[in-house]
Amino acid sequence: MSDGFRINLGSGQRPFESPTWVNVDCQDKWKPDIVADGANLHMFQNGCADMVVMHHVLEHFGCGEANKVIQECYRILRPGGSLIVTVPEIRLLCRGYLQSRINTQIFMTNLYGAYMGDEADRHKWGYTGESLATYLQECCWWTTVRTFDF
Repeated sequence: MSDGFRINLGSGQRPFESPTWVNVDCQDKWKPDIVADGANLHMFQNGCADMVVMHHVLEHFGCGEANKVIQECYRILRPGGSLIVTVPEIRLLCRGYLQSRINTQIFMTNLYGAYMGDEADRHKWGYTGESLATYLQECCWWTTVRTFDF
């Protein structure tokens, strides 16, 4: 890895506790290192980050509303850096619910979000692995987009 650092974008309740990570969130209540909108990361220089992680963030934007966020990630990542995006996989969620492998509460929370008093908590869009990969590829000039299921 280079001399850059890593950004946990949309850190929310899941800050990464490490000196190599910077936690960024739009909600001050989560006490991130930096309070900022992911669509405007002006505090970071072009190509400064080795990695950006967006763990359960994109589903909080409506269809096409996260374009600028993804473009900002692309701008601040160094060449060869990685953007890691995790979202509830809508097809797998539905399959699990219909096969009674997940209960109604887990299904609805993943579908609509865990509302905790702020509209930013709500989910506004859903993805399959394929639709997420297509969306990311259409937003920027990524050299490689891979899906994985962990």
